[in-house]
Amino acid sequence: MLTLRTRYIFFARLLGLAWISLFLSACISTATIDVPSQDPVDVEDRAVVDGKPLPLPDQRVVTAEPLSGDMPMSPVVKRLAQNAGDQRRVGNWAGAANSLERALRIEPRNGRLWSRLAQVHHDQQSWKKAIQLAAKSNTLSGGDSNLLRQNWVLMANSYDALGDKASAERYRSKLTSNNY
Repeated sequence: MLTLRTRYIFFARLLGLAWISLFLSACISTATIDVPSQDPVDVEDRAVVDGKPLPLPDQRVVTAEPLSGDMPMSPVVKRLAQNAGDQRRVGNWAGAANSLERALRIEPRNGRLWSRLAQVHHDQQSWKKAIQLAAKSNTLSGGDSNLLRQNWVLMANSYDALGDKASAERYRSKLTSNNY
């Protein structure tokens, strides 16, 4: 059995909840806001990358276009590449690699930067890494025959250093053929 005091507390709380709900219901307004009508805006349904809209699901898949050798670098990337060249000339290969990696974070599809990084690794006698980076550069060369030839020379020299004469000869033979 509930005491008189317990009943009083219960009803006081109930009355307090009633007042709060009454207060909150008075705060809720059903008034409407007049918003001036506007013509609908055309919104592109798909993402736009490099100024080109990505295809809709029923369109063919987008392929990345490599940067050609004659495309200009951004000023920041150009400066980082110059710094890397200066660092490489004085034998600071770690600094040169760091500068080129920073540039590649800005322009990851720049085949020339990948080739320069491959050259730095070649200078460090990191032959396998130089080969991998030169191959990556070739995939992004955009058909630039000078860049391809430069990478093939680097790859042939790296394979020679590894003692893989057959692979070195395979890349040297590409230099004399016209099949790029």
